[in-house]
Amino acid sequence: MNEKGDTLKILNDKIPFTIKVCFLTGIISGLIMHAYMLTNKLPNWDDINNIGSYAVGTEFGRWFLKYVHLLDGKWSVPWLSGIFAIVLISAAACFVLSALGLKSITSAVLVPLMMLSFPSMCSLFTFMFTADCYAVGILLSCAGVWFIRKYKYGFLPGIVCLVLCMGIYQAYLCLALGILVTGLFLDMLEESSKASLVFRKGIKAFVVACVSVVVYTVISRMIYPQLDAYNGLDQMGKLDLIRLPRLILRSYKWVAEYFILKPFSFISGAAWVLNVVSCLLTAALVIAFFIKKKYYRNVWTTLFYALLTMMVPLAMGSIIIMAPDASVSMLMLYQYHILYVFLAALLEKSQDTETGLFISAHGKLKSGKLLAYLITAVLLLVGYQNFIVTNQAYFRMGIAYERAYAYYNRIMMRIEATEGYIPGQPFALIGEYGLSETPDLLGSYSLDGEKFDDLSGVAKETGLLTSGVRHNFMKTYIGVEMPDINEEAIEQIKETEEYKNMPSYPAEGCVRQIEGIWIIKACEETKG
Repeated sequence: MNEKGDTLKILNDKIPFTIKVCFLTGIISGLIMHAYMLTNKLPNWDDINNIGSYAVGTEFGRWFLKYVHLLDGKWSVPWLSGIFAIVLISAAACFVLSALGLKSITSAVLVPLMMLSFPSMCSLFTFMFTADCYAVGILLSCAGVWFIRKYKYGFLPGIVCLVLCMGIYQAYLCLALGILVTGLFLDMLEESSKASLVFRKGIKAFVVACVSVVVYTVISRMIYPQLDAYNGLDQMGKLDLIRLPRLILRSYKWVAEYFILKPFSFISGAAWVLNVVSCLLTAALVIAFFIKKKYYRNVWTTLFYALLTMMVPLAMGSIIIMAPDASVSMLMLYQYHILYVFLAALLEKSQDTETGLFISAHGKLKSGKLLAYLITAVLLLVGYQNFIVTNQAYFRMGIAYERAYAYYNRIMMRIEATEGYIPGQPFALIGEYGLSETPDLLGSYSLDGEKFDDLSGVAKETGLLTSGVRHNFMKTYIGVEMPDINEEAIEQIKETEEYKNMPSYPAEGCVRQIEGIWIIKACEETKG
């Protein structure tokens, strides 16, 4: 075949080598990082309830989810959804690399590694039924920034991307803001870029973000006029100017706590040290650039440089401003990985032979090489620590699933062995461990204490034993035809003396037929 007609070769020749490295690094690191989840079925509560259905969240303002779900089917298949998600996020990393103008192989390796390994990815994959959809949201967020920064009228497709991104998961707007601000800071470091030009770019980015939020809010209200109040979603698009100063401070506080002051439960001592070192190295490079480029000679340039510096962590913590009353989870903090991307970008800029920090008559100084080795090593170790905690979390989910499966299996055997029970008769498992003083029967050997409490989505035993999960767990994994019994009937049974006098599982007499329904009492609830 004539090479001129070789479509794939033509496309391959047009793609820069660093973009290819970035994409392949993302796929390889993503597969290594999340292979445990992709090759097992490790469900959490939401995944159990949505394993064979579309997670339509129109009432939550996530109206674009149902369309994205059609891409690879409604079933929560780890290998299918997982591979799909990894490929999309690897592509998103390529958009980030291009949008920030990063051209080194080091950046092409570190950026996708940080994006695929950050603990929020672990949380994303625990909600496997929407992992692929959320990956589309991340891709749209990064692509939107790429359009905005690369083309004169790129703000038009950029707005479309950001609106659709929020239509999947609103928190990913914060990711776009983080990349935009990082890009503005890097623009400031270029000798050809004047502060006034960068300022105009910043105003444009701010206006585009605001327009995107307004368009998204209008569409959401048209589709579903009264959004659900869950996690403050009904307040999306509203900005309380009176609370704004306090919310800004809270945003900084959240970022500082995560990386330095009050690490989340899953962050080990080594990971905390690496986070602190990353913050110190980032601050040192920001200060070094300020001095090297002599920005201090102009008051306005100094103020603008300081503003951009402060905007990076603010953008990372901007979810607090977007949803001030939300219960913020790790899934909503994916943009925190921007710190590492920012550090990798500063490293590349510091090594630039024309505008970098280590220029001498004989080329780069030795100190510049040592710094490059140090930063690269720190970020690789961050990825390694993320690899450890991610796979420990997946292992913990596997143990929880096995225990819950064995528990429900024993429950079913107990019901079937009860005298008088006829298969097909209605039955119900009653009793919430979370409302009980009865010890969780599956948590006597807890393995890890509270290590994963802050890593949202990671299911431990209690999360798989709640009343909202039992029906679908037994239906899907035990293979039992589950009868639909309304909550009103259950509440009436709980008020009967017969139920109150029943012993809890596994004591003799914990299974009994009351008002035509076979009841198994899981535990003795304690009402507050």
